[in-house]
Amino acid sequence: MIDKKIINPKDIVAYFDFDGTITNRDTFIPYLYFVVGFKGFFVNIHRLIPITIMYLFKIITNEMAKERTLSVLLKGYSEELLNKKARVFARKTLDSYIMPKVYSKLEYHLEHGHSVILVSANLALYLNYWAKRHNIDHVIATEIEFINDKCTGKLKTRNCYGVQKVIRITEFLKTNKFSYSYGYGNSHGDYELLNFVNEGYFVNGEEITPWDKSL
Repeated sequence: MIDKKIINPKDIVAYFDFDGTITNRDTFIPYLYFVVGFKGFFVNIHRLIPITIMYLFKIITNEMAKERTLSVLLKGYSEELLNKKARVFARKTLDSYIMPKVYSKLEYHLEHGHSVILVSANLALYLNYWAKRHNIDHVIATEIEFINDKCTGKLKTRNCYGVQKVIRITEFLKTNKFSYSYGYGNSHGDYELLNFVNEGYFVNGEEITPWDKSL
């Protein structure tokens, strides 16, 4: 057992999932709606419903569903416009979804000098702006592909979910070293993360309980 009292605070890291952990809802669809509006969703509803049905019946993975949804709604949008929308979305909308009790844990780690990193399956595009506003050190999240300033509708990275979270963290740790790690998550997509860290916590609404790796 590592004695945390003798560790330099800078050598401690806390990984936070975002959607459903820090927030009270998924933020992927709200961002897409923020970009394309009601009309953009309405004219494409006939293409979005089959994606949703196939995902719910596990015919396609969450990664495939995300990429197909991006292709329907954002393909062809300029990187400049999507970044502008992401910046405004992060400033005006995301904070309204924050769960105070979980956010207080994030503040605790920041106040104690720990590194805080978001590890999310959602889009780095807007999480980077939110993280900067809240003094978070780094974001590990799903990135979308742009070619010649246009969104291709494809993912630049794998969907940062489940084991991909640990893969991305392991890559990050090649150039960033820590002696002790915390992790916070709320779903099946966070189990690998919670098993990876020294000290994990499972979030269920405002309830935060220690993670039992034996489960």
